[in-house]
Amino acid sequence: MLDDKTLIIEFLDGDVESFNTLILQHESLVYGMIFQVVRHKEDTEDLCQDVFVKVYFKLKRFRFESTFKTWLYRIVINSINNYFRKQKLLTWFGQDLKEELATKEHDNLTKKDTLYKMTNKLPNKQRNIVLLRIYQDLPFKTIGNILSISENSAKVSFYKAKENLKEYSKISYAK
Repeated sequence: MLDDKTLIIEFLDGDVESFNTLILQHESLVYGMIFQVVRHKEDTEDLCQDVFVKVYFKLKRFRFESTFKTWLYRIVINSINNYFRKQKLLTWFGQDLKEELATKEHDNLTKKDTLYKMTNKLPNKQRNIVLLRIYQDLPFKTIGNILSISENSAKVSFYKAKENLKEYSKISYAK
């Protein structure tokens, strides 16, 4: 298994097969990360494809200032945020109303599903930090690098996210 840096350099020198190898090495990580948040197979597959198309076209600008994985996380986070922005617009215009009503009628949601829904209510920055900290088990220093914030800022935002999730759970279970 070749390291990311070697594969990137080979790809930039014209070896398309190196890009395919790079993708295969990170495909399950990207898919898992997206699916943990989106929870819809087809949307996850679409987002994965979008991520790797972005990587393909932006790899020329990768400067090796961070690891490829950190750079890739940033692209995944941006893609997830764009996905939720689009979902919010669809909801505002009533296109998801039927799905929302069907979901509310379905009473036997698991705790994991409830936590997932509460996590999606968090502000973007907090949601991203929860995603990276809990679902990807990354240290705060790495999260700070990915999100271009300080390690301390990542810790504070994570604490605020936990507080918000506690509040959301009180509201959710009070219903």
